[in-house]
Amino acid sequence: MSFTGKISALATFALFVPATALAFFDHGDAGQEVFSFLRTFDSPRNAALEKSAAANPSTDPSITQLNPAALKLPDGTDRIASMHWQTGEFSDNQGTISYTAHVNTFLYQISYNWLDYGTIEGYDEFGESTGIDYEPFSQLVTATLAFPMKHFQFGTTVKFASDRLAEEEGDRTAYGLAFDWGIAWQSPSKIFGLALTARDMGCILRDYVDDGEDEHYPMSQTFSIAGYFRPQSVRRLTLYADSDFPRFAESTLNLGAEYALGSYFSIRAGFTRAWLDLVRDFKELASSDSRPSESNEARMLSGGLGYSSSLFSMDYSFSYLAQGLGFEHRIGLRVGF
Repeated sequence: MSFTGKISALATFALFVPATALAFFDHGDAGQEVFSFLRTFDSPRNAALEKSAAANPSTDPSITQLNPAALKLPDGTDRIASMHWQTGEFSDNQGTISYTAHVNTFLYQISYNWLDYGTIEGYDEFGESTGIDYEPFSQLVTATLAFPMKHFQFGTTVKFASDRLAEEEGDRTAYGLAFDWGIAWQSPSKIFGLALTARDMGCILRDYVDDGEDEHYPMSQTFSIAGYFRPQSVRRLTLYADSDFPRFAESTLNLGAEYALGSYFSIRAGFTRAWLDLVRDFKELASSDSRPSESNEARMLSGGLGYSSSLFSMDYSFSYLAQGLGFEHRIGLRVGF
C-alpha cells in the first residue's frame, strides 16, 4: 500500500471507529454531553459562514476549529500569530490566541482559548437570591498537526479543557481531553472539494464535584460532512455547505457564501438550521397537521467582512441570535511573518 493509501486508511479508521458503537447517535442520551463551550470559540470568518467552510483550505488559522486538515499558510509566509475576540449575550469576554508555523512539510498550531461568563448572581430552589455571586470560567488549549498534499489534506488536533462553575465547598474545576480528525480533498481544478471530520471525540477526566469518584461524561462527539463549490459563472463566489451529526443533539445544516471584492476584501454570509426544524418548516408550508417540534437553535443568521493580505488580515462578523437574544459581534486580527 502506498504512503497516501496508508494515511487515508488510518484517518478513515480514526473517524469511523467511534461510530461503530451501538446506538452511537442515540438522542435519548441528550443531556449527557459536557463542555459544550468547546463549540463556541468561533473566529469571525467561521461565525460569518456559520461553520460551513470546513472543506476549503484557508489561511485563517482558526479553520482548525472546523477541520484541522484545512489549515494552510499564505504564500511567502512562514508563521502566523492571530487573535480573535467576541462579546454577546452568552459571554462577557471570550477569545482565542494562536500561533501557526511549519516544520518541513508539516504545519503545526498551538492555541489558547478563554471564556469568561461574567458575574452570575446565585439563587436557591425557591428563586430567592442567596447573596452569593459566581464567576464561571472556561479554558481550552489545543495543539494541531496538519499534513497538506496536492489534492488531499490530513490533520488532527488534541484538546485539553478546563471548566470552573463555582467555588463552594465540594466543588472544583473539571478537566477534559478530546481529539479532532479531518480529511479534505480538492478537485484538480479547485472548483469544488469535500471534507470529512470528527470533532470533540473525548470525555471529561475529572468531574465538578470532589466526592471521591469521577463520572467520565462524553463531549459532543460530532461527525461532519462538508463541501464547497465555485460557480464558473461567478468566479469570485464560493458556496459552502456542511452537515453536522452530534451524538447527543439534533443534526444541523450549515450554509455559507463568500464573495471576493477585489484581491483583498471579502464579504460573507451564513445560515444554520437544525434538520428537524427544516422538516417542521417544510411541513408548515405544506399545511401538514403532523410536524415535529423545533429544536430551538440559538443562532440562525450571520454576516461579516474580511481584509486579507500575506502579512496582515482583519475580520469582523455579527450573528443574529434567535428568540430575542440580540446579536454577537466578533473581531479578529492576524499577522504573518
